[in-house]
Amino acid sequence: MNLVFLHPELLILPAVLAVAGWFLLRTARKALYSFTILEFWPAETPHNAGREKSRADWPWVLILAAAILAATALSAPRLQIAESKPRHPPKVALQARGRSWPGNSQAVDLFIRAPGITGASRYRVVVTTLRQQFQRRVSGATIQKGIDISPITATRRMDVTLQQTHQTVAHLVLRRSSGVRTIAAHFIGTPPAAFLRLFAALPEVTPHDDRPERAIWIIHQRQFNPAIVRGITDSTFVLLGNTPGPGLKPIMERTVTTRHSLRVDDHNSLMQAVDPKGVLVRKIVIARRDSHWHTLINYNGHAWLAERHDRARGQTWLWLAGRENSPWSTWADHASFVIFFANVIAELQQLPGPDAQMAVWRPSGSGATGPTPLPRPMAATGSINVTIGLALLACALLLTAVSALAWCGCTTEATVK
Repeated sequence: MNLVFLHPELLILPAVLAVAGWFLLRTARKALYSFTILEFWPAETPHNAGREKSRADWPWVLILAAAILAATALSAPRLQIAESKPRHPPKVALQARGRSWPGNSQAVDLFIRAPGITGASRYRVVVTTLRQQFQRRVSGATIQKGIDISPITATRRMDVTLQQTHQTVAHLVLRRSSGVRTIAAHFIGTPPAAFLRLFAALPEVTPHDDRPERAIWIIHQRQFNPAIVRGITDSTFVLLGNTPGPGLKPIMERTVTTRHSLRVDDHNSLMQAVDPKGVLVRKIVIARRDSHWHTLINYNGHAWLAERHDRARGQTWLWLAGRENSPWSTWADHASFVIFFANVIAELQQLPGPDAQMAVWRPSGSGATGPTPLPRPMAATGSINVTIGLALLACALLLTAVSALAWCGCTTEATVK
């Protein structure tokens, strides 16, 4: 607790009153008793008179104390209750990208991620546009991996804010731009979460396009028949785990008991800047492949990622000997995963075919990355007003002193009579 004064310059008044009042009380008391003793008892000497009743009467001391308290009350003292300082969340970088739906430019898919978030704290994501405000409460682990929000109605600008309690952890402004050459994304089987996050972060890919041309297909289906996509050209097909493909037949799943590092076997255009070092593999699928398949990434003598080109049909096939979720491997959370599929998308964009235009949403400027306090409601009892208490105490002392003087006056009058 701290005692603060609204008008500290007025504190000089009680100090002056205390010094002057105490000096006057002692001086007046000595003079009064010296006069009385010399007048009625001449035999008394002055030095004896000086020793007689040199203390001031206590009613006058109470009056002086009341005056000092009243003067102190003029400075408006308040007893301030010290509150614990709020803990600011750490600075984090907020990543966000969006894209408009084909045929509806105001409906936007949004992907938001804060990779620097740690711990299990709770956060709130707020997306504000001219037409709506969207809020979602997420955990630290969720926002670290990324969330998809769809659809958001926006025209030219979106404000994305990450909050924790009463603090803004990070803020980003997204603006619309158009003219991006897009790739369609299709899923056969349950859409894997890792690819949903990946495609949401790549504005060149849109899962809401029904065009079969210039597309990437993510296939995870044990009974998949490659013949159903035979007529599709200028596309890449990604087979996951035990999904069969042309000239490829999965045989068995094997749990990995010893740790080995992934090794790049073919440094072609898809493998530029791809370094899977540090990826943890827990399970792998063994498959029989014909000679048209060649290994891109090797794991302990087995193909981890393989590729096949069918130039006659304009198709590229990729096979991942596992699934993208963490019980199988940690590749989906590794940078090489994003780099590899970004290379795949870049090659698809270079193929001949129709050019689709779409609107994408990109960050405008650096945005705020530091903790900024939000408006907080004032505390109900932040401080205690001491002024009224001092005034009441001064009044009580004054009444006590007056009552004492009145009682002394009555007693003296009765004695004289």
